[in-house]
Amino acid sequence: MRSGAVQLSALSVLSLTLVACSSSTRASCVDGWNSHGGSYRVVPDYYCDNGGSYGRYYWYYGGRYHGGYISHGSTIRPRGSKITSRGGRVISRGGFGGHSGSHGG
Repeated sequence: MRSGAVQLSALSVLSLTLVACSSSTRASCVDGWNSHGGSYRVVPDYYCDNGGSYGRYYWYYGGRYHGGYISHGSTIRPRGSKITSRGGRVISRGGFGGHSGSHGG
């Protein structure tokens, strides 16, 4: 049981590291109140504009998309990478500390 927890933690750290270090990242606007087995329902980008709605909608970075849901990503915005929404809009141009557009989380 203990080794399973260590493997899960190592996988989580690796996942966050890969998302943070990539030069280009895909972001999905998700409904935080509509999750299924650790996956979040992807909604149109405009739900995340202006910081979302009462914390319900937010950007989810990276991850695996399947059947309208996404998992294995991060809610932590990666630095230094170009971030493009699932709808094709550029959220961040990248660089060190520079960003533009809306954000959530």
